[in-house]
Amino acid sequence: MTRFLHKNIFLLLFICLFQKPVQAIDGTGVAFKVSLAGKIYHNLSFLVEEDIRPKHNFREAEWFLTTGEINYRINHYFKAGAGYMLLCHYKASKELRNRYYIYAAGVYPIGNFSFSIRERFQSTYKSKTEHPKNYLRSMLIVSYKIGKTNFSPFAYAEIFNNTGYNGRMNTDRIRFSTGSDYKLNKHNDLQLYYRYHIFNTYDPVNYKHAIGITYSHHF
Repeated sequence: MTRFLHKNIFLLLFICLFQKPVQAIDGTGVAFKVSLAGKIYHNLSFLVEEDIRPKHNFREAEWFLTTGEINYRINHYFKAGAGYMLLCHYKASKELRNRYYIYAAGVYPIGNFSFSIRERFQSTYKSKTEHPKNYLRSMLIVSYKIGKTNFSPFAYAEIFNNTGYNGRMNTDRIRFSTGSDYKLNKHNDLQLYYRYHIFNTYDPVNYKHAIGITYSHHF
């Protein structure tokens, strides 16, 4: 696990130094998400999320991202899952997208620190296009539980590798994020975060800068 973490850190630094960014969407994006999760049977669980992205001037909604997922916890350290996401652009039906994904994730606690890795493959189909856009997303997360408080600040980096339909792989985007989780009680959590993107291709959904808040309920 430690060797794998070191490998991913060096890979992120290499990509950041040698990739040439392109122009992102102007302004700072805002995201409001509601997440509901619960057990189905033993280690099998479900997740349902609604992510609303208004325009940066807040005059109207821009994107609605609706997700449904099933995941299975293999043991204390590993879990895997699969899901579907519907991406709807407000008042633009031609921008409708259907996304399917699978992932595997692992976590390794060291004292109050927690180190997590996740590999996710996703395929996104846009209306009236011939080929889907496929990504292999690699994420490295570091979080810290502050003593007896309910705060758990975190930071992560994620690489979006476009696998393409021709078998070649390119890094289209790198995402950095920092924020904190706050446990309201046994069943409810809040998360506040900031994201920064490095784009190597145009992205119609994400802004270069983004601020988000997520409310999570666990049944």
